[in-house]
Amino acid sequence: MKREKKRVHAQGAKWRKLDNTAKLFAAVAGEDFSQVFRISATLKEEVSPELLKRALDATLPEFENFRVKLRQGFFWNYFETNNREPVIEREETYPCKFIDPHASERFPFRVSYYGRRINFEVFHGLTDGLGALNFMKFLIERYLELLTGEKGEKGRDSRGDRAGARGEKGYAPERRKTAPDGTPPEGSGCPASGRQKADRRVRERAVSADSYLTYYRERPRRRYETERALAITGDCLPLDWQSVLHGTVALEDIRAISKNAGVSITKYLAAALLWSIIQVYTDGHTLKRPAALNLPINLRTFFESDTMANFFSVVNIAWPAGPAPRNFEEMLALVSRQMDEKIVKDKLEETISYNVSNEKKWYVRIIPLWIKHIALSAIFFRTSRAYTMTLSNLGPVALRGDLAGMVSGFQLLLGVSGRQRMKCGVIACNGKLCITFNSAMEDMDLQDCFFRFLREQGIEAELESNGAADQEHDQGNYPSVSHDRGKLKKIVNLFYLALLTAAALMGIMNYATYDRLDRWWSLLVMGGIAYAAMTVRYSVMRRANIAGILVRQSLGAQALLVLIDYMYGMKGWSVNYAIPCLILFDVIAIVFLILLNRLNWQSYFMYQITITVFSFIPLFLWWGGLITKPLLSVVVVILSVAVLAGTVILGDWSVKKELKRRFYF
Repeated sequence: MKREKKRVHAQGAKWRKLDNTAKLFAAVAGEDFSQVFRISATLKEEVSPELLKRALDATLPEFENFRVKLRQGFFWNYFETNNREPVIEREETYPCKFIDPHASERFPFRVSYYGRRINFEVFHGLTDGLGALNFMKFLIERYLELLTGEKGEKGRDSRGDRAGARGEKGYAPERRKTAPDGTPPEGSGCPASGRQKADRRVRERAVSADSYLTYYRERPRRRYETERALAITGDCLPLDWQSVLHGTVALEDIRAISKNAGVSITKYLAAALLWSIIQVYTDGHTLKRPAALNLPINLRTFFESDTMANFFSVVNIAWPAGPAPRNFEEMLALVSRQMDEKIVKDKLEETISYNVSNEKKWYVRIIPLWIKHIALSAIFFRTSRAYTMTLSNLGPVALRGDLAGMVSGFQLLLGVSGRQRMKCGVIACNGKLCITFNSAMEDMDLQDCFFRFLREQGIEAELESNGAADQEHDQGNYPSVSHDRGKLKKIVNLFYLALLTAAALMGIMNYATYDRLDRWWSLLVMGGIAYAAMTVRYSVMRRANIAGILVRQSLGAQALLVLIDYMYGMKGWSVNYAIPCLILFDVIAIVFLILLNRLNWQSYFMYQITITVFSFIPLFLWWGGLITKPLLSVVVVILSVAVLAGTVILGDWSVKKELKRRFYF
């Protein structure tokens, strides 16, 4: 019994591969490009943190594919079971900030609250908009049930009007039939079925499956657009600031005007946004570059899939370079035609084929992860130039009838980036459509133009901002960020600049005095400066695994010791004694960490393998004649190999499982 209990509570008991899109997001995500989006719900009453925590605790077991943490393998990232308890926090900063894989109990999402608003922010590598919406609806309904004192299964058998997450165990997400442009209809859903453990395991595999691989077919591949698009320019807000502006309109009003124009709501909004971009960022007569929208499309509309992982594609909807549209009707006709042509199953299959075919190439699969990250980042930023901004419409949210009246509305916020400094999210609830601009720009010209255009069409928008760039519509529903959350980052950047300046000055001084000293002493100073910079970046700023810090610091120290030895005539003490001793210290330290944290030993296993590989380096130096006293180096190799072999033998099946997930390709 004890052994079984340990397995239940051991971190990383299960793991799964990232879906095709998540692999890209994991490669490019960082402080400056968070790949985080937010779904918020504004209630009629102040949020109770205690009830919200209880609601979250009740929600997560129904979404086991969200109970993970992001880990790095040798060839790919992967998700690993996370048995920690998620926390909630009071919102204190701007939305859609980077989710550090080593913070927030390592969950790839965060739940926060402020006033009457509940926020669910999620790393896009975990799920897409539909998956996040299902989670958020379940969380809100659990919270409202607790708030109203509902107990047990009361009311759960009469939820025919409910779209989204179900309360039953083994829940599989709804498969929502949507309009061709990806806008899901209101009130659709699929009933949960079966409570057998075997059926539950089948469903769990289904909701975390990579549907890109399921529907991959060999066919002509349609590449992404790469022509550089018109960029949103102007003065940016201070570091880490973001300006939020919600415009809430009556759903019936926007639906009526769209229907009168013979198009869907998404088509109408896309045309209005492109029209506004052209009016604000061009002379209104000629476009030097195309004005392009990145429009995400829910692929579950076209393919049978219950996955809660990412399963979406994007299409480029653009007015080409050259003459600007003469009127809005001309813009609307072009947008409607492009969406009809591009958002069809055949075209979307071509995109799936292109994405997955690259992942399946054997020479891509065997490239080490750190090289993949560099290559994927370069490819992603090259293709992202083809979009002016992103417009995402999640469609209407349908809550349980007896709870819907307790919610004022939902909002969708998309994280901005250096290339796309403004993005637009659309979501509807209780007869209201909320159009949200999230921006890193100081001016509000585009937002003003867009909502002015809607007003001219007879659609009045109730505006609300977070006060970052627009104080007029600030209703106090966002925190006043009085302190600069990026202050530490600024200080560190200044620290790096100071180190670089010091290194340059030392080099100049050394060059000026070389005739008298006859020694390049500045190299030693530069080595120390580089070691200090590495320490701050990888050991102080990152909440890294202690074993990772140990290995990085050891490598930096070894390089510095060799440099010192070289500067003073290369006596050989660094390679004969210092480096083997440091490697031996690493071997002993890793063993100590494994014994100290046996339930999470796999966190250190890759570093143990790394140190064992590094222990062979002195042997190559001996073979090359650089080491003259090889005894200590040989002893270290024998000990490191013996310790690794002992871990493999004692770990048995656990080690094989760990090797499989770390080295899958």
